[in-house]
Amino acid sequence: MMQITNVGLATTSIVYLLLLVGSVSAQNITNQTMTGTNMTNATGAAAAGDLAKVKILEAIKSLESGDKSSALVELTAAQEAVVGESDQAKMHFNEGMKAFSAGDMNGALMHLKAADQALG
Repeated sequence: MMQITNVGLATTSIVYLLLLVGSVSAQNITNQTMTGTNMTNATGAAAAGDLAKVKILEAIKSLESGDKSSALVELTAAQEAVVGESDQAKMHFNEGMKAFSAGDMNGALMHLKAADQALG
């Protein structure tokens, strides 16, 4: 009878230890997942701003070299990326698009450069 009690106690201790380790592991996984999600959200926001800046700079280069079709491709890509940016950046981007559409390349360049500055 004494051996059965010791085995029962040992088994109970092992089960408790496994539950404890499992609980700690589950908590670590939860913390890592939440941290990863927060980092992804922050990185996603930063990436959108970076994408807008990159596309606007590419459009500026294209306009300065006289390549309107490449500028249009870059401006189209920047259009979605600039949505979540500052009001100042969006305003200058939109004015740059209007100038571009009206054939005013100097006006487009002026506003796109201001949008780039507003993006930081």
